[in-house]
Amino acid sequence: MVKKLVVVFLIPLLAAGVLLGGHSCTSPSEDYVTEQELRSIIREELRSYLTQEQIIQLISNSIPPNVSEERIRQIITDELKGALTPAQIDQIILAVGQGLTEAQIREIIKQEVEKAATGWKIVNINVKKEDWKWNDEISQYEIIFDFPELTEFIYKDGATLGYVFIGTQGVDEVQKMLPYVNTYSAGTDNEGNPITFTETISFDIQFGDPSTIAFFIKDSQLAKDPEAPQNYNFRIVLVW
Repeated sequence: MVKKLVVVFLIPLLAAGVLLGGHSCTSPSEDYVTEQELRSIIREELRSYLTQEQIIQLISNSIPPNVSEERIRQIITDELKGALTPAQIDQIILAVGQGLTEAQIREIIKQEVEKAATGWKIVNINVKKEDWKWNDEISQYEIIFDFPELTEFIYKDGATLGYVFIGTQGVDEVQKMLPYVNTYSAGTDNEGNPITFTETISFDIQFGDPSTIAFFIKDSQLAKDPEAPQNYNFRIVLVW
């Protein structure tokens, strides 16, 4: 597991190594950080991802500050086995070769960790039938929740999947992917012909401060069906 993590977090550490190699720790510019400060940044940024022992191993095995650009390219190619394109390698080396501020170093570490650490998270949201609000302007029932689990990285580079549970748990419950569209009977007309309508349950997400998630129930005839709001259990799956 530790060996795998070393590979996963190699890029930000390579960035640190190139920075130290291309700029002296005694640089007169206060924007550049010393090696000690850089190691502190790495520890702080990776603390939520690694154990203390794993952090120590990463630091102790970081790339020497005098490593050549050619060697860096070879290490990236060997360790990641083609996971990065030549253009991506060029971008990394160009970025760190220009000298970075502490804030930029932190951002590189954060971005590379998020890109490399593929994962998923499930968020369950329960809505009671009395909590649905009717929006007369667009003729639909809706409800909005704060959604702090939605980060900018997931919003831009990940995926959000939504599900709703239909039926009674332990009896006839099924899980349907959103949007869930179903056709219902509304009786018959004066001539005995069946009347049907379609109901759509859907959702959307919005990244911001705060990020939000909204659920909707909409009738195909834009009717305010009093039976439409029900107790619904939603499952949101975040993938990155």
